[in-house]
Amino acid sequence: MDDVQFADLAAWIGEVGLSGQDETAMVTGLCTQLVERGMPLVRAQVFIDTLHPTHAGRVYLWKRAKGETVASEYGPANEGEALERWKRSPFFYMLETGAALLRRRFTK
Repeated sequence: MDDVQFADLAAWIGEVGLSGQDETAMVTGLCTQLVERGMPLVRAQVFIDTLHPTHAGRVYLWKRAKGETVASEYGPANEGEALERWKRSPFFYMLETGAALLRRRFTK
């Protein structure tokens, strides 16, 4: 993606945000536009943390094959199974080790 495409995409993000579209539409649109600009994007996840005492935040999962974004809420991960899943996650590993990049080989 060149500078002009990046500037166009940044302007689009601003316009969509100011128009009041919901987050699901924004994530779907962003991923679709990235693919149209040549980025080999297959899957994307966007996390939005909140300060709500019961719901820790929302996660948006976009998959190119389906062309849609699925949104879900998640609770706090400070106890039980949620804490155990967090400790097994690549995000926890990167946070604990200070790694800036994590590569995983996926096999069919």
